[in-house]
Order: sequence, then C-alpha cells, then structure tokens
Amino acid sequence: MRYEVTPDLITDNHLIDSEHMQLFDAVNKLLDAMSDPKSNSGRQIGQTADFLRSYVDKHFGHEEELQKKHDWREYETHVRFHEQYKNTLCDILDSIPLDGTPPSVQNMSELNVHIVRLITHIRTMDKRLGAYLKSRGEA
Repeated sequence: MRYEVTPDLITDNHLIDSEHMQLFDAVNKLLDAMSDPKSNSGRQIGQTADFLRSYVDKHFGHEEELQKKHDWREYETHVRFHEQYKNTLCDILDSIPLDGTPPSVQNMSELNVHIVRLITHIRTMDKRLGAYLKSRGEA
C-alpha cells in the first residue's frame, strides 16, 4: 500500500499540502525499507525513521505558526493532537529493530494504524484549518 495525498486530503494551503506530500513520501520510504530484506542492517530504516521524526516535528511547527498568526480557534486542540501524535510516532519508531532483525508485522501494523490517524486528522482538522486560512487570505 502506498500513501498519497488524494483530493479529499487537499487543504488548499500550499505549504500544508506540500508538506503532507513529503510526509507521505517519507512514510512510503520507511515502509519500503522495512519490507526490503536488504535494509535489514537497520541503517536505511534508521535514517528514514530519523528523517520522518524530524519532518513531522518541522511540519507540525509550521502548522502551529500559521494557527498562531491567524488566531485559529482550535489551536489548543490541534497542538494537543500534534504532541500526542509525535509521542506515539516516536514510540513506534523506537520499537523498530535496527540491529539487523527484520521488522515485525506488528511494527508495520502499528506504523500503518498511526498513519491512518494522521490521514483522519488531515481530512478533518487540517481541512478546517485550510478553509479558515483561505478565508484569511493565506493560501
């Protein structure tokens, strides 16, 4: 399964949408590395997981800056989701073996379930944010 930004996930904010595309690209690369027996050294998995971890942090920071700048009424709720999401993502990424042991089905499943949470967040909260930013002239 490949993750992609489909029309129902477009927020109409260029920065947010382009970063969502890069997030999905990073997730796809991580899942590919976890599925590839040649990546079992853990090096590729570790590098990709580190990139994903830092990119999620960067992206959420950008969203929060936009929310503050435009006095978004759901800022507190959005930040709470971001913090919980980052903490769980770190736990999932930390559980993926980097010692040459192949990642388990459970590792893959946990990551996929967590990405679905992100998709639901984009489809609801981020889309509302995008509409609000558009109404404020921020595209």
